[in-house]
Amino acid sequence: MTNNRPKPIESPRLSWPAAIELFLDRWATDHPTLRPATLDHYREQLETRIAAFASQRHIALDRFTREDLRAFVAWLDQYQTPRGPISQRGKQMALNCAKMLLRWAHQQGLLAGDISRSVRGYRLDPVQAPRGARSDDLELLLFAFNPRTAMGVRNIAMVHLMAFCGLRASEICALNAGDLHPMEGQVTVRSDTGRGRRRRNVELASVIGGAPAATQSAIAEALTAWLGVRARALPRLEDDDPLFVTLERSRAADGVDRNSEGQRMTVEAIRLMLRRAAQRAGLHPRQVTARGLRHHFGLSATAAGMDQLALMEAMGHRSPVMTARYASADEIAAGIGGRRFGRPAWPTRGQLDHVLQTPGLSLSEIARRLFTRE
Repeated sequence: MTNNRPKPIESPRLSWPAAIELFLDRWATDHPTLRPATLDHYREQLETRIAAFASQRHIALDRFTREDLRAFVAWLDQYQTPRGPISQRGKQMALNCAKMLLRWAHQQGLLAGDISRSVRGYRLDPVQAPRGARSDDLELLLFAFNPRTAMGVRNIAMVHLMAFCGLRASEICALNAGDLHPMEGQVTVRSDTGRGRRRRNVELASVIGGAPAATQSAIAEALTAWLGVRARALPRLEDDDPLFVTLERSRAADGVDRNSEGQRMTVEAIRLMLRRAAQRAGLHPRQVTARGLRHHFGLSATAAGMDQLALMEAMGHRSPVMTARYASADEIAAGIGGRRFGRPAWPTRGQLDHVLQTPGLSLSEIARRLFTRE
């Protein structure tokens, strides 16, 4: 039986233009129905994208790494054509062509490993664009917490970590007291993924555009205040215990009160906390979600000129494609945006009559029913 597979290239020192021509020749052989115009389009994509990127950084083909491929994705976000920036589909085409070339280079023995799998494709669905909480909504949310209560201090600290450090709600729940280093300006974040546990050190945010006077010292003060409250309220907790814990008694489904103080916060508890705070601030709950606060950080940092690779590391993204969504989000041009659900609408005449005719309602209950949208 004859083996039609091509023999590996003997010389690893192959220039990018020569490698592109060899790759296209092999591609044309394997796909005889391809039109010459299609091959010319692939050639243009490879020469003006991945080869241009490697030439600017003096990276030989046989020394191209997965870190270089991630840097290439960030480079595509800054690339300008004579007609302007590349569209999302244009970036996807450039990335696909680069990955095919790198996969071929691995098959030919030019690369030790197949690095084409280290970066996922772009999300082309516009619905997936990040929607960050607006700065004015964030200010109202923070004012809704009472800093003179233990629970208010705790909630302010959690909102700061989500909105100004980009932590996920699940990552906040996983924090232990020993992970927080306010004097050094760092917090160690652990997250569970499908490929195991990951750790990263996140710098407490410095001043970023659109943030309501959120400096590194202000964030450190909020976290330090919570550590003090936690130590006084629950002195038995150590550094290996959860950083954010429950502070109140809870009523279970069977109607029995149980002491839940000192238990690790859950994602659902954080969501409930945000919904209640949004209600007190007169906001729609979807204006200040945990994900929206995290997106606020990503959009603010991008608008302030933060490097995309640094932002990728800060937000814990596995692929720079995820981080690239922030650089192309429409909200950046007009400030920290997101869908505006607006303040609760004025009640209709029917709603007004129904509430006012209900006996025994207090003034605060009347206001809640009239001006709060569920």
